[in-house]
Amino acid sequence: MESPKTSHPLQSWFERGFRTCAVQGLALLVALSGALAFQAFRNLARFQRELHETLWRSEQRFHTLQSQVKFDSERRRLLLGIRDAILKTRPKVGPVRAYELATLVLEASEKFPSVDPLLLVAVGIVESGYDMGAVSHVGARGLYQIYPSTGRLLARELGWEFHEELLHDPARNTEMAACYLNLLGAAYNDLEMILAEYNGGPLNAGYFRANVEKLAGETRDYVPRVIAVYERLGREIGRTVPLASARGKWVVAYPEAESTTVVSAANPGARRKIGDE
Repeated sequence: MESPKTSHPLQSWFERGFRTCAVQGLALLVALSGALAFQAFRNLARFQRELHETLWRSEQRFHTLQSQVKFDSERRRLLLGIRDAILKTRPKVGPVRAYELATLVLEASEKFPSVDPLLLVAVGIVESGYDMGAVSHVGARGLYQIYPSTGRLLARELGWEFHEELLHDPARNTEMAACYLNLLGAAYNDLEMILAEYNGGPLNAGYFRANVEKLAGETRDYVPRVIAVYERLGREIGRTVPLASARGKWVVAYPEAESTTVVSAANPGARRKIGDE
């Protein structure tokens, strides 16, 4: 009877060592595979994030470009509408000069965003009929009829050295008028009061608010005249013009409408049409 074979001690040690190495190698391979998979996942996540950011930036650039195109289109439409209004008021200025004056209006209103360019045009139409050399009987001068004393204050506000020739410079006179309307807007936030002081000074503005007989007849007529021109320009150019009234109401002229809607400040839900009474 044969005795069972016994393995050599060296062979057993070698087999155990081989199995250990195999297990360790397999573990290392699994760990390496996991590390590679994790790195690949991180790379994929980073790629997706970068792709998302690139797409987002592209979309933002597209929207910016789209907005710019729309803005430029609206600006040009407004510019041409103002040019036509000036030309209609004073035909002899000619289309080229009217375009230059319209450009000055837009640039001034862009410098003082609270000033609606159509309001500035309405003031110019009523004040001087867009006569650059206009001088009133009391000494107001230029397109927007600015008094030398007021012009001196506005020049200081704008950082200019004042001399009376500035008042006949269309660019400076336009910017002064926009600056003045901006300052009055900050003081009153009420279109009628703004126009009353622009025309007659603070004393007449006070009389206008109180609706007393001491109010100068010129100022009494001036305020509704400017507002009427402002509304007309809004309809002709197709631009909604908000008009803040001194009588506790907001007046909004809708370009597509023949009449003007009055909204009570105390009750914004109550609306009526001017001319419906």
